[in-house]
Amino acid sequence: MSRFSRWLRPQPSPPPRPLKPFEHLLALPRYEVRTEMLFGQPFQIADGVSFYCSHEELILNELYRFPTSNPAPRIVDCGAHCGLSVVYFKRLYPAAHVTAVEADPQIFDLLRANVSRRGLEDVTLINKAVAVGTEPVTFHREGADAGRIHALAESLETISVPTVSLDELLAEPVELLKLDVEGVESEVLCASRGLKMVSQLIVEYHSFVDSDQSLHQLLATLADNGFRYKIQTQFCSPRPLVDEGCHLGMDLQLNIFATRTVCSAARQAA
Repeated sequence: MSRFSRWLRPQPSPPPRPLKPFEHLLALPRYEVRTEMLFGQPFQIADGVSFYCSHEELILNELYRFPTSNPAPRIVDCGAHCGLSVVYFKRLYPAAHVTAVEADPQIFDLLRANVSRRGLEDVTLINKAVAVGTEPVTFHREGADAGRIHALAESLETISVPTVSLDELLAEPVELLKLDVEGVESEVLCASRGLKMVSQLIVEYHSFVDSDQSLHQLLATLADNGFRYKIQTQFCSPRPLVDEGCHLGMDLQLNIFATRTVCSAARQAA
C-alpha cells in the first residue's frame, strides 16, 4: 500500500472530550432554579451558567483561598449569592464564623436552604444590601449573581431592600472580608471606618460605562488603611482602545486581593 493511499484511509475519530464539572448546565435555559449535587449533597442554584462559572473559580481554582493561623477565622461574605462561597469557606476552615449577606430576597431563600440542608454551624445570614446610609435602596434583580443597586437594563424586576453598613459587619476582628456588591464597593469601602478590623480583603470592582470610575479612590483607601493589593482582570475588552466592550453595562471588572502588610499591622496595633 502506498503512503498516499494510507492518507486516504478514514482516520478514527478522537475520543469525545470529557465534560468539565457542571458543564452540562451551559446547554440548559438560563435563570431556572435547579438542584444539583455538590460534594455529595443537594445544592439549589438560581442559574446554570453563573453557577458553572462560579464553581470553576471558587471550587476548582480556589479563587477565595486565604491563609490564617486562626482555626476559627471570622469571615464576612458580602454578596454570598446562593452560598457556594459559604460552602467553600466552611470546607476550607470548618470552624469558621461566617456572616453571609445577600440582598436579593429570592436568591437569599436559596442561600438559606443550602446552608440549612448542610447543617452548617456558625453561619449568620443577613438579607440586606450593603450600602452607605440607613434608608432602603432600590435593587435591580437580574435572576442570577448580577443583581445590583446601580441601574440595570436587563433586570427582571426592581424592588426595595433594607440596608446594612459595612461597619456594622466589622464590629469584631475579621480575617477575611469578601466584597462582591456589584458596583457600590468603592462607596462602602471609602465610607468605612472599620477597615482596621480587617486582615485580608477580596473585592470585586465594577466600572459602569454610564458613571465615573472610582478605582483610584478604592485603591487609595486600601493603601491608606495599610493594605498591599494585587489586581486580577475579570472582564475587559481584548482591544480596549478600539473595542470598548460591555457586559451588563460594565466596561471593566476586576478582582482585587489585599493583605495588611507586617509594618502596617504594627502601626495599626501601636
